[in-house]
Amino acid sequence: MEQNDFPALVDAAKRGDIGAQEQLVLHYQRRLAGFVFAITGSMESVEDLTQAVFIKVLLGLPKLADPAKFQPWLFRIARNVCLDHLRGEKWRARFTAYRVEHDEVPEPTKAVPLEIEWLRDALLALPIKQRELVTLLQEEDFSYEELAQITNSTLSSVKSRLFRARETLNEWRNREHQRVE
Repeated sequence: MEQNDFPALVDAAKRGDIGAQEQLVLHYQRRLAGFVFAITGSMESVEDLTQAVFIKVLLGLPKLADPAKFQPWLFRIARNVCLDHLRGEKWRARFTAYRVEHDEVPEPTKAVPLEIEWLRDALLALPIKQRELVTLLQEEDFSYEELAQITNSTLSSVKSRLFRARETLNEWRNREHQRVE
């Protein structure tokens, strides 16, 4: 899809064009699912949360003033849905009774290359505000200003969080290299 056709597609979706709405969902579903997984770290939650994001997006489309700002708006909604989910999980964990099956961890179904494994672990170890910025940068080449808008932060906070995230990821990489050697 051409980038200059995109605002027209968003505008058609705003007016209730089902075909345009389906195209938006198809265009973003994989990227959004990847973003949701990166933020939550839970494969089990990806489908439900991605669907929740698209429902909020489609219901909120008529209120979107500038179709050209659709993508940052979409990821801001996704971010908020993920953060709400994580807050809910935190509370559920506190009020769930312990059972023996909680200690059982299933074996991974297929081997994950070490490079990917350490990166996944490093990303999940980052504080959520740093993880979301790194993930958003990985998904799309957002400007720092757009990242500030999506995360409802100041520009200096975005720069600071990204700097700290890069430092932490570099430390993880160095530790991983030392461990492998």
